Amino acid sequence: MRGCLSTIITLLILFGCGGTALAFIFVFVPLLLGEQNAKSLADLHWYTWATIILLPLILLKLLVKLSRFTANYICDLLGID
Repeated sequence: MRGCLSTIITLLILFGCGGTALAFIFVFVPLLLGEQNAKSLADLHWYTWATIILLPLILLKLLVKLSRFTANYICDLLGID
C-alpha cells in the first residue's frame, strides 16, 4: 500500500508541476550563475551545463524521498500496513 501511494503522490507532483520546473531550470540557472550575456545555449559555460543536468536529478531524488515520507505518514496515520 505504501509503495502504491508513494507512486501516486510522485506522479501527481510530476504531472502537476514537472514541466514548469524544467522550464524554470533552463531560464533561471543561467541567470543565477551570471550568464546574462549568453546569446544561445551554446555560449554557456561548463558549470552552467553541469548544473542544468544535475539539478533535475537531485530534485527528482528529493521528490521520491518526500513522497515516500508522505506515504509513510499517511499510512501510519490511518493505521494501514
